[in-house]
Amino acid sequence: MRLTMNEPVTTQRVDKYLHHIRIFKTRTLAAQACARGNVKIGGQTMKASRDLKPGDVLQVERGELEVTLRVTAFSRVRLGARRVPEFSEDLTPPENYQKALERRRERALIMPHAHELVAKPDKKQLRELRKFWEEQSDA
Repeated sequence: MRLTMNEPVTTQRVDKYLHHIRIFKTRTLAAQACARGNVKIGGQTMKASRDLKPGDVLQVERGELEVTLRVTAFSRVRLGARRVPEFSEDLTPPENYQKALERRRERALIMPHAHELVAKPDKKQLRELRKFWEEQSDA
């Protein structure tokens, strides 16, 4: 049985759904998250091939953030960001977003970005370095 474009999709694989609603940039990343146990339904880890139904509630760990989503509908193609709310309901508590933001800031203070380690200093950084060197030579 082959579906046409007009027929509604009633179920969809977990990895495909997470890719289509823009939780992950690629379907491969979504499948890897499932394999690592970062995607759960009711506390139970899901394989990438598991079919979702409307009403399922997913918990997805993505880096510092744990997102909770309710499946409302399915799409045949990857959605634009504006259309995502038509296909999923975000149940994530605001505290999760705040905690993730704080953890990212803390990590940025501890470990600089990779490009900062290999790039030449910009003007502001050079001024700060000169000021630091002058203070060291005066002491």
